[in-house]
Amino acid sequence: MKIVKIEKFSLIVFFVILMSIPIVKSFGVSLPIPHDLRMMPGDTAEFAFQIQYSTSTNKQSCNCYTEGFDPLIITFKEKTVVINPGQAATVFGTITVPANAPIKTYTGKIFASCTPIVETQDLSGSKISQTSGIKYTLSVVGSEAERKITEMPKPTKEVPTISTSSVMTIIIIIIAVLAIGVYYWSEKKRKKK
Repeated sequence: MKIVKIEKFSLIVFFVILMSIPIVKSFGVSLPIPHDLRMMPGDTAEFAFQIQYSTSTNKQSCNCYTEGFDPLIITFKEKTVVINPGQAATVFGTITVPANAPIKTYTGKIFASCTPIVETQDLSGSKISQTSGIKYTLSVVGSEAERKITEMPKPTKEVPTISTSSVMTIIIIIIAVLAIGVYYWSEKKRKKK
C-alpha cells in the first residue's frame, strides 16, 4: 500500500515537471530599446533587440523585418543574423523619420524569422522556420521639448549566459526533489510513531 502511494506521488511530480517545461518559451524577440522613443521629422535613431533561441540544438539563420511603421524607414545593421545553439543575438537597427511623416504615435511589430542551419549530405526535405514578433511603439513629435532620443551603447562581445528555460528547468527539478524528500521524511517520521 505504501509503495503504491510513493509511486503515485512520484508520478504526479513527474507530470508536474513535464507539464511545466513547455511554459518557458524557447524562441522569442525581446522588447526593443530604447522603450520610449520620441523623434521629430528628419531624425534618425538607433534601436536594438534580442532574438532569443534558448533551446535550439542547431545554429539558426534569422531574418528581421517590420510591419506597421509606414512611412518610417527601418533598416537593420545585418540582413541575416546567425544564432549559435542555445544562445541569443543582439540585432541593431536604425529608424529614420522622413521630413513629411505625420506627427503621431506609431505602433508596429518587429519580427524575426529563423530557420535551422542543418548540415546534411544526400538528404532532402524542407527546413522548418519559426517566426516571432514583438509590438513596438514610438512617437513622431512636433517640438524639441517633446523629443527623446536615447543614444545606444556601442555593441560589445556577446557573453554566453544560461538560458531562461534552463533556469526554470533547474528550479522545477529542485522543487520536485525537495517535495519528494519532504514526502519521504514525513513518511519515515510517521513510521517511527
